[in-house]
Amino acid sequence: MNYIIGCGGVGSAIVPSFCLLKSPSEVTLIDGDTIERKNLNRQMFDAGQIGMNKAQALAGRYGCHFIGEWFARGKLRHYRNDWLLCLVDNHRTRLETLEVCDDYGCQAIFAANEMHSAEAYFYRRAWKGTQRDPRVYYPELTTDRSGDPRAASVGCTGEAQENNRQLVSANLMAAALAEHLFVLWSMKAPRMDKETIELLPHKFAANLTRLETYSLKGGYHE
Repeated sequence: MNYIIGCGGVGSAIVPSFCLLKSPSEVTLIDGDTIERKNLNRQMFDAGQIGMNKAQALAGRYGCHFIGEWFARGKLRHYRNDWLLCLVDNHRTRLETLEVCDDYGCQAIFAANEMHSAEAYFYRRAWKGTQRDPRVYYPELTTDRSGDPRAASVGCTGEAQENNRQLVSANLMAAALAEHLFVLWSMKAPRMDKETIELLPHKFAANLTRLETYSLKGGYHE
């Protein structure tokens, strides 16, 4: 199963094309948030959906499954062939996604963006504790609990959105980078030899003027 965790700016942007790459019956959307009017300027919803759960609204349009709750480690049983696309704006959920991968051996792609910039990165259990582990190159993942939507004091992720202004173009860019990594690692890499795989990128970062590529063997390239 392919799980899209977070159906806000990046998640709502990726679902239409992702459901063409994979059968909607193989896609489950996860989000506990509801659609608000302030979401409409950068998320793929319309005014008639205000008040609906985001995952449910997208699933109804594209025919995939949904879970209208916040993602959390231990809620679902996963399998080695599962893919988790974590498209949220808080480190707590990213950390628990990594931990689920470590628990079950499934694989994950993460995407995030600021106002003009975007990035995406890939993770598999074999990389735990190495320089390819997001917890190593983003150590704040293990300590930052701000923006956790499950905390009663936070409530809707709209607060995080207000504090981190984003453009729809950056959402789309993050979605495209994440989807590219999914195609590369889930569809192409299994057919490649070990030497070729070592040259593949595991992380992309883009801003207004450049795209950075981080490959497994060669490090950073522009």
